[in-house]
Amino acid sequence: MTLRPGVIMRTIPAPHGESAGSSPDAGITLVELIVTVSVSVLFLGLMASLFGAGMQGVQATRERDAATGAAQVITDSLQASVRNADAVSVSGSVLRARVATGPSGWECRAWALTPDGSLTYRAQATGPIDSDPATWGVLARGVSGNLAGGVPFTYAGQGGEVDIALIVTAGSVSVPVTAAVAPQALSEAAPSSC
Repeated sequence: MTLRPGVIMRTIPAPHGESAGSSPDAGITLVELIVTVSVSVLFLGLMASLFGAGMQGVQATRERDAATGAAQVITDSLQASVRNADAVSVSGSVLRARVATGPSGWECRAWALTPDGSLTYRAQATGPIDSDPATWGVLARGVSGNLAGGVPFTYAGQGGEVDIALIVTAGSVSVPVTAAVAPQALSEAAPSSC
């Protein structure tokens, strides 16, 4: 620094307890630091709990969508097929139907609830369907029967309705599926066995 002639520089002594060149507002006190950290922790805790609640809501929505989607697929498959059937049989957890596929075409279709909670499905155009549901395609998982004895299907016999009662579970969400469908297709010849 260069001094001009006639300018006098003088040093002002610092107040008691402060070093020269510092002001009373320089730095923060311990109390201010504790208050700042406490407020920050409260704010971050609130944000974390809101984020966690949001994630739980998203998970619940996904589970509900998965369960209702599976329930819709099951309902559509069973109702359309049984309604278009001329012969139906229920044995334990297996429902079999001979379904009209057009003016003169027929197809055997079967659904089975397996012990592991899978609803399996099989369709074939010729002959009876094999009796091992483990080899069939999986229509939905997390399914249980909701009729007396835990069975998914009952049939009162010719002219009656097929009662369907299932519970589809995805995560913590369960969706009930209930229906009563009467076979309505008519065949001039005696239906072949499925």
